[in-house]
Amino acid sequence: MIWSAKGLTVFRAARGIAVGAALAAALTACGGSGGAGSGSTGSGAGAGAKDGGEQSKAPVVLTWDQVRRALVDTGSAPQGWEGFGVDIDKPAVSLKTCQADTGTKCGGFVALGSSHITQGGEGQVVFTIYAFQTPNGAKAAMKGLAAKERRSAGAGAKPLKVSADTDETDAFTGRNTEIFMRLGGTLVRVASKGLPEGEPYDDFARLQIDRIKQTVEGKDVGG
Repeated sequence: MIWSAKGLTVFRAARGIAVGAALAAALTACGGSGGAGSGSTGSGAGAGAKDGGEQSKAPVVLTWDQVRRALVDTGSAPQGWEGFGVDIDKPAVSLKTCQADTGTKCGGFVALGSSHITQGGEGQVVFTIYAFQTPNGAKAAMKGLAAKERRSAGAGAKPLKVSADTDETDAFTGRNTEIFMRLGGTLVRVASKGLPEGEPYDDFARLQIDRIKQTVEGKDVGG
């Protein structure tokens, strides 16, 4: 027990410091639940975790050699289909092809390659990969390519739902089927020529996307 006035003063001061520290801790905890670290705000952990995760994950950007290896080839053609070799030009020639295909300048262009498969010699599915340095380059090219092919298809084009785990997908079917997909800085086109609407286009799209992902991961995709 504190008997002197001097001792009482010291006791009260110490108690005041302790109460103040406890109050500050409580306020800090409250601030954490509704401030910068809170999931209840747009910049909080709950809302910002996804954005942070996306930003920390490097976009898919392929090199010339990776484009060549990722394309669906002779050894990777689906059962019942015949695959052929990859067609890939030098960057300068491929850039002109990209510009002609997409109607854009193809800014940040890296490489372009294509391959195709056929079944019984009737009709074919053509796979094309356009590689860019950044997602923005692939976005612009995809927008231009899709718009151009839709104009070419005319009123006969019907929406086609395709699920291949990509960043963007746009597809239509009709006399021919066209699927446009973007995975980071990589634009993929899967197009049919002389094949009916009922072909497993979803499978073709996933096959090509899976090979790209495996190539980026350093896996042996065969050929």
